[in-house]
Amino acid sequence: MHTMLRPSGAHLAFGRAPEPWLDLDLSRTRPACGRQAVATANPLASWAAATILRQGGSAIDAAIAGQMVLTLVEPNASGLGGGAFLLIHDGTAITAIDGISAAPARVPARLETDFDGRTIPTDRAAFGGRTAGVPGALCALDDAHRRFGRLPWKTLFEPAIALATDGFALSPYLVRTLLENPSMRDEPFARALYCGGTDAPLPPGTHLHNPALARTLRIIAEHGARAFYEGDIAEHIARAVQSDPFSGTITMRDMAQYRAIERIAPRFPLGALTVATAPLPAYGGIAAGQLIGLARHHGLTAIGAQLDADTIHLLAEAGRVAFADRDPYADPATGAIDVAHLLDPAYLARRARHIDPRHRNEKIPPGHADRHNDGLGGSMTSHLCIADATGQVVSMTTTLNQNFGARIAVGGFYLNNVLTNFAIHPVRHGKPQPNAMGPFLRPRTSIAPCIVTDATGRAVAALGAGGGYRIIGYVANALLRLAGPIQDAQQILAAPHAMNWSGMTELEPEHAAHIPALVARGHWTSLRRLDGATQLIQRHGAMWHAAADPRRDGLAMALDRVA
Repeated sequence: MHTMLRPSGAHLAFGRAPEPWLDLDLSRTRPACGRQAVATANPLASWAAATILRQGGSAIDAAIAGQMVLTLVEPNASGLGGGAFLLIHDGTAITAIDGISAAPARVPARLETDFDGRTIPTDRAAFGGRTAGVPGALCALDDAHRRFGRLPWKTLFEPAIALATDGFALSPYLVRTLLENPSMRDEPFARALYCGGTDAPLPPGTHLHNPALARTLRIIAEHGARAFYEGDIAEHIARAVQSDPFSGTITMRDMAQYRAIERIAPRFPLGALTVATAPLPAYGGIAAGQLIGLARHHGLTAIGAQLDADTIHLLAEAGRVAFADRDPYADPATGAIDVAHLLDPAYLARRARHIDPRHRNEKIPPGHADRHNDGLGGSMTSHLCIADATGQVVSMTTTLNQNFGARIAVGGFYLNNVLTNFAIHPVRHGKPQPNAMGPFLRPRTSIAPCIVTDATGRAVAALGAGGGYRIIGYVANALLRLAGPIQDAQQILAAPHAMNWSGMTELEPEHAAHIPALVARGHWTSLRRLDGATQLIQRHGAMWHAAADPRRDGLAMALDRVA
């Protein structure tokens, strides 16, 4: 995996000499170690979170500071205009807070059909005001801070305001994202800030300022989260959505009515450990738990750094079986959905019979997935994990949905396009679809924040990833390696991936030699770099070991190291 490391990227994004109180490794070849730990997808976000911990803040305080900086430095993946799902372990119990962005009150039955019945091309329906949901991340963080925060709300915004005002380094991954999404170079805000008014992104490391976001953050810091949902910011969001050429319907009333929801986190076994994850409408962790349970029935309980063809085949087929089970996933408000049976060992034993250890199963019942009813696109998300000195642990996945969301900038940040995650067809074969779009509903999403506990209920790890439907594979791979022989958190994340979610078996270059054997078993294969930005913190005794995916710009940091 060393070919995937980009130490220079971490240096450029950090843009400062490491403080002596921090333990970190800019080369990302070892984990950061200390009694408190942070892992995020950008060094500046990790630095902000670590700074809050050093000031005596809780893990949720640090998560808020980290998310505000991610809004600034990773605008393609998450931010104030998006949604989030938080798991918080307070030393005794786990709280799950749903801040997924929601549909406004007035929505069409489907994005591809206008209110007057006109058909809209699919590619045009993927972005714009019509695709934006009411942002939920800030509301969820506000709720969490009221319950688990220690420092004043205003203090948590200081690092992001300082960076937006004084300047920050343009990160290599953001430049790469702009190169891979050329239409963003014509979007006015991105063209002015990240491209310097030209047709190409500025070089990585370029010193940038975002005064518009600094103003927005000052308002929220001074007046609280409701200033985002009820004041001038809410008015600007509603106006931007409604005035977009592909106009949406978000109103100030929609903004004011949004509330985060506390839900019950489902759990599944990982050897002697237990994994808690996000509940519906987030299904990624549930699917990862199914994948792990299915593999267990075929004798696979852990994996190492390198995978053989037999293991890759089993992981791929288990992923396809989990995929075939996802049809009922939807907002629980649509009706009673029994998720527990999907993780039940007896149910998984029956489902595991559809995995042939010698050959790919051509069709997996029940309900071979209708890929045309899954929504208009996958998501590009971010994840952060934090542990503080008092035992509080946070695992949070945060998203705009696709890169740059709806591609509408307001107040220095981008709005989400989460409505593309609803079912394309509200009715299929005469039957209403569970994930159909409706007023105030939250679409299903593959995000999968996880907290791992031991037999005493103590948190021993927290992890999650970005990357749309691939999140399931990233998280399952990390959990299976966590249960295996690798004790180094950074090695767990650097190890090459292999996964399948519906059709193509995707491999990283280190597994290229297994392609002939997999093709012989009936697999369609794809060889590519899989950069989901997985983050992991892992407890070793009294110390936390923190690691960030070396495929992106993430960096882990720790403090209060014991010699």
